[in-house]
Amino acid sequence: MKWSLQQLFKYNDKSFDFDFTIDLYERIKNIDDIIDISLVHVKGTGKKMNDRYYFDLNINTILILEDAVTLDSLEFPINLNVTEIFSIKEDYEEDVRIIETNTIDLTDVIWENILLEKPMRVTKSIT
Repeated sequence: MKWSLQQLFKYNDKSFDFDFTIDLYERIKNIDDIIDISLVHVKGTGKKMNDRYYFDLNINTILILEDAVTLDSLEFPINLNVTEIFSIKEDYEEDVRIIETNTIDLTDVIWENILLEKPMRVTKSIT
C-alpha cells in the first residue's frame, strides 16, 4: 500500500483507517523454507503528527513452512500488531524510517515484519 505525502498531508493531524489485502507470493520465490504464503490482510490506522507519520498495523497471514524433521508442509499463522514511524528527518533517538521519496510504501515494512516473525525452524508436535 502506497501513499504520496500530498495524500497524507490532507489529513492534517487527523487519523485515518485503512484495510487492504496484498499478495506477497513473489517475495518467497528465493526463500527455501517458505513453501507458500496466503494473501496478507492488513488493517490499521495512520496519523500525521508534525513531521512524522505513524502507522499502527495489524498483519494477518499464514505461512506454509517445511517441517525440519519430516519435510511435511506446516501452517504457521501470523497475527502481528506493529507500529511504524516514518519521517523526512533522521532521528537517532527513535527507531524511525526515513522517507527517501515522495511516497510511503508499507509493503516492505509488512514483509520485514512477517520475516521477523517466521521461526528459524518448525516441527510438528507429536501427540
